[in-house]
Amino acid sequence: MKKLLAFAAVLLLAATTTFAQGGGMNATPEERAQRQTERIIERLKLDKAQGEKVYALSLDRAKEMQALLASGERDRTKMQEMQAKFDEKLKPILTADQWTEYEKYRQEQQDRMRNRQR
Repeated sequence: MKKLLAFAAVLLLAATTTFAQGGGMNATPEERAQRQTERIIERLKLDKAQGEKVYALSLDRAKEMQALLASGERDRTKMQEMQAKFDEKLKPILTADQWTEYEKYRQEQQDRMRNRQR
């Protein structure tokens, strides 16, 4: 019985932590865009004006992604096109140094995703 209660407590803690962090796919487009923008601002040291522009781009992409997933589509090509469009619009917002750092950041993300799939 004690083991069952301890297990239930661990599950509750894990669920609470996941919910508090935004819940991943259950997060709204606004929450996803905000989380992504915060990461980019921190990593690239963006100023306020850049951060606002990045949030607007992130929000557009998050809404587009939500619509795609809500339709039942999981088309990887469309998702890659969305990312390419995001990157194309992001580049003029960033300085050359920030863009270089962003490319490193994206590569790290891609490497992490590949490692998860293994």
